[in-house]
Formats: sequence, C-alpha cells, structure tokens
Amino acid sequence: MTITERIANEIASIFPDAVIYTENQDSSFEQPSFFIQKILTATAPLLFENQDRKYHYQVVYFPEKEHSNADMERVEDKLLDNFTQLSGFASIHNREFEIDTANTVLEVKFEVWTWTIGQDDTIKQRKVEVNGGIKN
Repeated sequence: MTITERIANEIASIFPDAVIYTENQDSSFEQPSFFIQKILTATAPLLFENQDRKYHYQVVYFPEKEHSNADMERVEDKLLDNFTQLSGFASIHNREFEIDTANTVLEVKFEVWTWTIGQDDTIKQRKVEVNGGIKN
C-alpha cells in the first residue's frame, strides 16, 4: 500500500462520506472533497544502507459551496484533532494549515517520517560444499 493510499484511508476514517482524489481532474473537483498529492521526498543515509525518509504531502480540501468558510474551519479543527498519524505505519509531522481565500480551499501541508531498512538483493549462497566429516 502506498503512502498516498494510507493518507486517503486515514482521511476516510475521519470523514467517512468524503470524496477523496489522488489524481488531478480534467474538469473540476466535486465539492466537498479532498485532493492528496506528494510534493517532495527527502532522505538521509544511516548505517548499513538504512535511511531516514521524509515524505512531504499536501492535502487540499474543496469546501461546500455554501458556507465555505465555516466548512473549512470545521474540517481544519477535525484534522487538527484526528489527523496525527497513519495508523500502524508512521506519524505525521509539521502540519501546516492555510486557507487560500483566492481559490476558496483549505491547504494542509505535512510530512510523513519513516525509517527504512536497506534491501539486500545480492544472490545468496545456493549450496554448501563440505570437505570432511564429523570427528569421533
């Protein structure tokens, strides 16, 4: 499961009836709805091919057309209270909420921090040849 899918699942658990997009739309987004997009990935090497990774994401909330300001505040409060981790995977850090008044949307930027273990893709020993036996 991708991190984007995990974010969508977490938002769906907070807003069960929400429409959630993970791809840009040719026409307009349904309102109300959420749009999730990855912005940046940063990595720092650790010992033995392990890495610290920070995935930067943005979630845009398109509010109800009527009472959009009140709707954006309600959604922001609910996200502040409940959108703190991706269940069983990673915590969410550096959350920033901004209401874009020009486009009438709520933008939420945040980071998902993970620690990854390097993959060892080398060919493993396929057979063992032993010269000798067991000494009595």
